Amino acid sequence: MVISLPPGTFAPYSDVKTGLLFFERPGPTREILYYEMPLPTDLKKFSKGSLIADEHFAEVRQVWKRWQAYRTGQGPHPKPTDTSWIETVETIAERGYDLSAKNPYRSEEEYLLLPAELITMLLERGCEFHSIVERLHALVVNREEV
Repeated sequence: MVISLPPGTFAPYSDVKTGLLFFERPGPTREILYYEMPLPTDLKKFSKGSLIADEHFAEVRQVWKRWQAYRTGQGPHPKPTDTSWIETVETIAERGYDLSAKNPYRSEEEYLLLPAELITMLLERGCEFHSIVERLHALVVNREEV
Protein backbone atom coordinates (compact mmCIF):
# COMPACT_ATOMS: atom_id res chain seq x y z
CA MET A 1 0.00 0.00 0.00
CA VAL A 2 1.16 3.53 -0.79
CA ILE A 3 -0.29 6.42 1.21
CA SER A 4 0.40 9.85 -0.23
CA LEU A 5 0.45 12.50 2.48
CA PRO A 6 -0.18 16.17 1.65
CA PRO A 7 2.42 18.94 1.67
CA GLY A 8 3.54 20.16 5.09
CA THR A 9 2.91 16.87 6.90
CA PHE A 10 6.50 16.85 8.14
CA ALA A 11 6.96 20.62 8.39
CA PRO A 12 9.29 22.29 9.15
CA TYR A 13 11.65 19.55 7.97
CA SER A 14 10.02 18.99 4.60
CA ASP A 15 7.25 20.87 2.84
CA VAL A 16 6.75 18.41 -0.01
CA LYS A 17 4.30 15.56 -0.35
CA THR A 18 5.48 12.40 1.37
CA GLY A 19 4.62 8.78 0.71
CA LEU A 20 4.24 5.99 3.23
CA LEU A 21 4.94 2.52 1.87
CA PHE A 22 3.52 -0.62 3.47
CA PHE A 23 4.78 -4.01 2.37
CA GLU A 24 3.01 -7.31 2.80
CA ARG A 25 4.54 -10.73 2.67
CA PRO A 26 4.82 -13.53 1.72
CA GLY A 27 4.56 -13.78 -2.02
CA PRO A 28 4.97 -11.44 -4.96
CA THR A 29 3.05 -8.20 -5.31
CA ARG A 30 0.32 -8.31 -7.95
CA GLU A 31 -1.63 -5.14 -7.14
CA ILE A 32 -0.85 -2.00 -5.18
CA LEU A 33 -3.46 -0.02 -3.28
CA TYR A 34 -2.94 3.74 -3.38
CA TYR A 35 -4.52 6.27 -1.07
CA GLU A 36 -4.11 10.01 -1.49
CA MET A 37 -4.89 11.77 1.79
CA PRO A 38 -6.84 14.95 1.17
CA LEU A 39 -6.16 18.07 3.15
CA PRO A 40 -8.95 19.15 5.47
CA THR A 41 -11.00 21.84 3.72
CA ASP A 42 -10.00 24.50 6.26
CA LEU A 43 -6.24 24.04 5.67
CA LYS A 44 -3.86 24.97 2.84
CA LYS A 45 -1.28 22.56 4.27
CA PHE A 46 -0.33 20.84 7.49
CA SER A 47 2.14 22.80 9.60
CA LYS A 48 3.55 23.13 13.10
CA GLY A 49 0.36 24.95 14.07
CA SER A 50 -1.96 22.55 12.23
CA LEU A 51 -0.52 19.10 12.81
CA ILE A 52 -1.68 15.92 11.16
CA ALA A 53 -3.68 13.90 13.68
CA ASP A 54 -5.15 10.45 14.10
CA GLU A 55 -8.57 11.57 12.84
CA HIS A 56 -7.01 12.42 9.47
CA PHE A 57 -6.35 8.70 9.01
CA ALA A 58 -9.98 7.58 9.54
CA GLU A 59 -10.77 7.23 5.83
CA VAL A 60 -7.56 5.38 5.02
CA ARG A 61 -8.36 2.87 7.77
CA GLN A 62 -11.72 2.15 6.08
CA VAL A 63 -10.01 1.80 2.68
CA TRP A 64 -7.49 -0.58 4.28
CA LYS A 65 -10.27 -2.75 5.78
CA ARG A 66 -11.96 -3.08 2.35
CA TRP A 67 -8.58 -3.91 0.80
CA GLN A 68 -7.86 -6.59 3.42
CA ALA A 69 -11.32 -8.11 2.96
CA TYR A 70 -10.67 -8.35 -0.78
CA ARG A 71 -7.15 -9.77 -0.31
CA THR A 72 -8.44 -12.50 2.04
CA GLY A 73 -11.35 -13.43 -0.23
CA GLN A 74 -13.97 -11.97 2.11
CA GLY A 75 -15.02 -8.99 0.02
CA PRO A 76 -15.32 -7.67 -3.52
CA HIS A 77 -12.55 -5.92 -5.45
CA PRO A 78 -12.49 -2.36 -4.05
CA LYS A 79 -13.86 0.26 -6.42
CA PRO A 80 -11.71 3.31 -7.13
CA THR A 81 -12.66 6.54 -5.39
CA ASP A 82 -11.48 10.14 -5.52
CA THR A 83 -8.80 9.24 -2.97
CA SER A 84 -8.03 5.55 -3.53
CA TRP A 85 -7.27 3.29 -6.48
CA ILE A 86 -5.45 0.11 -7.34
CA GLU A 87 -2.64 -0.32 -9.84
CA THR A 88 -1.19 -3.55 -11.15
CA VAL A 89 2.47 -4.37 -10.88
CA GLU A 90 2.61 -4.26 -14.70
CA THR A 91 1.48 -0.63 -14.68
CA ILE A 92 4.14 0.20 -12.10
CA ALA A 93 6.78 -1.57 -14.20
CA GLU A 94 5.76 0.48 -17.27
CA ARG A 95 6.40 3.64 -15.23
CA GLY A 96 9.90 2.46 -14.37
CA TYR A 97 8.82 1.35 -10.88
CA ASP A 98 7.93 4.90 -9.89
CA LEU A 99 5.60 4.51 -6.90
CA SER A 100 4.50 8.16 -6.86
CA ALA A 101 0.80 8.56 -6.28
CA LYS A 102 -0.73 9.87 -9.49
CA ASN A 103 -4.46 9.37 -9.19
CA PRO A 104 -5.70 8.26 -12.63
CA TYR A 105 -9.15 9.60 -11.75
CA ARG A 106 -7.95 13.19 -11.30
CA SER A 107 -6.90 15.52 -14.08
CA GLU A 108 -3.29 16.72 -14.31
CA GLU A 109 -4.46 20.31 -13.68
CA GLU A 110 -5.62 19.32 -10.20
CA TYR A 111 -2.02 18.55 -9.24
CA LEU A 112 -0.66 21.92 -10.28
CA LEU A 113 -0.20 24.60 -7.65
CA LEU A 114 -1.78 27.98 -8.19
CA PRO A 115 0.81 30.67 -8.99
CA ALA A 116 0.20 32.43 -5.66
CA GLU A 117 0.70 29.14 -3.76
CA LEU A 118 3.90 28.43 -5.67
CA ILE A 119 5.28 31.92 -5.00
CA THR A 120 4.37 31.66 -1.31
CA MET A 121 6.15 28.33 -1.07
CA LEU A 122 9.23 29.75 -2.81
CA LEU A 123 9.30 32.76 -0.49
CA GLU A 124 9.00 30.50 2.58
CA ARG A 125 11.81 28.30 1.31
CA GLY A 126 13.94 31.39 0.57
CA CYS A 127 13.49 32.62 4.14
CA GLU A 128 14.38 29.19 5.53
CA PHE A 129 17.47 29.02 3.31
CA HIS A 130 18.54 32.52 4.39
CA SER A 131 18.16 31.56 8.06
CA ILE A 132 20.27 28.42 7.56
CA VAL A 133 23.02 30.38 5.80
CA GLU A 134 23.04 32.96 8.63
CA ARG A 135 23.43 30.20 11.26
CA LEU A 136 26.18 28.58 9.20
CA HIS A 137 27.95 31.92 8.91
CA ALA A 138 27.72 32.46 12.66
CA LEU A 139 29.20 29.01 13.30
CA VAL A 140 32.10 29.67 10.92
CA VAL A 141 32.80 33.12 12.39
CA ASN A 142 32.70 31.84 15.99
CA ARG A 143 35.14 29.01 15.23
CA GLU A 144 37.57 31.36 13.55
CA GLU A 145 37.67 33.55 16.68
CA VAL A 146 38.55 30.60 18.94
